[in-house]
Amino acid sequence: MKNRVDWTDERLGSNVYEDMVSVLISRLHPQAQRIDGAGGDKGRDVQVPLPTGLEIFELKSFTGRLDERSGRRRQVSDSLRNAAKHNPVAWYLVVPINHTDGELAWFNDLTAKYPFPCVWRGKDWLDNQMASHPELPRYYLEGSNDEIVSMMREINQEQAALTRGVTDLVDRVRTLKDRLNSLDPHYEFSFSVQPNGSVNVTTHPRYPGAEKDRPIQVGGVFSFPDTEDGKQAAQALQDSFDYGTATVVSSEFVKNFSIDAPADFGGNFDGGELRVGGAIDNTPLADARFALRIRDAQGVVKAHLPLEAKERTSGRRGIELKLEDLGGVAKVVTRFDVSTHQAKINYSFHMPERSLPCILLPVVRFLAEAKEGRGATLVLNGKEIGPPMDLPASTPNVEESLKLLRVLDDIQRLSGVYFPIPQSLTDEEFESIKEVHRYLTSETNIERWDYVSFTIPRASLDSPELQQLQQGDSVANLVLRNEIVLRLGEDVFNLGCLNRTYASAKLESLTAVAGDSGAEDAVAVKIVPGDDTSASVSLM
Repeated sequence: MKNRVDWTDERLGSNVYEDMVSVLISRLHPQAQRIDGAGGDKGRDVQVPLPTGLEIFELKSFTGRLDERSGRRRQVSDSLRNAAKHNPVAWYLVVPINHTDGELAWFNDLTAKYPFPCVWRGKDWLDNQMASHPELPRYYLEGSNDEIVSMMREINQEQAALTRGVTDLVDRVRTLKDRLNSLDPHYEFSFSVQPNGSVNVTTHPRYPGAEKDRPIQVGGVFSFPDTEDGKQAAQALQDSFDYGTATVVSSEFVKNFSIDAPADFGGNFDGGELRVGGAIDNTPLADARFALRIRDAQGVVKAHLPLEAKERTSGRRGIELKLEDLGGVAKVVTRFDVSTHQAKINYSFHMPERSLPCILLPVVRFLAEAKEGRGATLVLNGKEIGPPMDLPASTPNVEESLKLLRVLDDIQRLSGVYFPIPQSLTDEEFESIKEVHRYLTSETNIERWDYVSFTIPRASLDSPELQQLQQGDSVANLVLRNEIVLRLGEDVFNLGCLNRTYASAKLESLTAVAGDSGAEDAVAVKIVPGDDTSASVSLM
């Protein structure tokens, strides 16, 4: 290959030039977006949306001089004027011409009236970039066949002895990897050898959108019987082509297939299992906010569940977007059919074995609102997409689950003690949860009581209240402190303390209790109501 690109080469027409330089800019700026000029690019061949604003690149394949007679200056002026309508923060003219003083003066006069910087990227800049990315001119101008033959020759030479053992092997594999990755400007390659001798070659896009600039094409002859398995396999393969989804076609359905892949990695194959990976679109979804929304028959919003995009695939018919709620419980798959401008939404829910109530609560609330006669719609940036999808009847027992989650969420928020949702509950545990919730959410609870037993140190018998009780008198407004304890299975959670104020209490009995040393240093006390059997319970 020549050291430098001949920009006057007849093979370098405007289309080839734009393809090659667009890929270069995508390599330099992974966020780059190429604008299809079929309907007019409006002064943008490539645009790069950055946090600081939009940068625009205008690509011109002119060689020679940028003079007025040829109409080239007018073309550049028109492109800049159209680009300015998009409010860029920078504009670049990329042209294989090093400007003269006169051309630079004209360019400066032209761009002076615009509020954003304008830069001339000329021949020297392009030459430097092509020297740094030699695979670009190799691919677009010379083709890679000679390189492939040369690399295959190197692979054949790998039968030589590995005199330095594994070190030799690593060096040779690295060299082959570098050679392999010099073949194509759109993809990088990795390969591995399995114990059974098979070699796996994997393509990796060098930049977002590479799969659009150079798509991998698959064709073949398949035989799908009119059975349930055959129909499912046929539909899965069709979905791969239409929406870029991953699938595996069993060898029983494959007669032959062909693959047109970069760097001549492909060919024609007779039979065998066909694995089609997802055509994942890595183009960032800048500022895209998704949600699933439910409205009732009167159009009132009953539920709104935020979602985030997890994966996007694209095919010849449209795109498939996989979304999840922020807790990873709800899975939403949306397909957009470009030809019909219709969207299809499917959603499912996976309840994890261990999760906090606050994670599940938004999803279960959404399920509780998914009732017959209501519709669900996908929302993008606050706007509903497509017509509502009819909803079936509510999920069984969802209302009971929602009530329990709300109670557990209240308990955890108010106490600051968090624990996973129990997999199952006994009747006693369920009643204990309701009791704890009542204590934590009410300022004061009034209860009736018949007796209370507690143990205190012997020294506490000298307190005024205990002295009065020992004298046989009733004590008004006796206050005892209790811990709030919730027992769920083998777990015990201390959720705070309560003050219990007994309106009237009398002593029933005092019993000495022996400690670990055998000394009777504690006393078991039993009290019963006096004239009033009420007790008020409040959170400390």
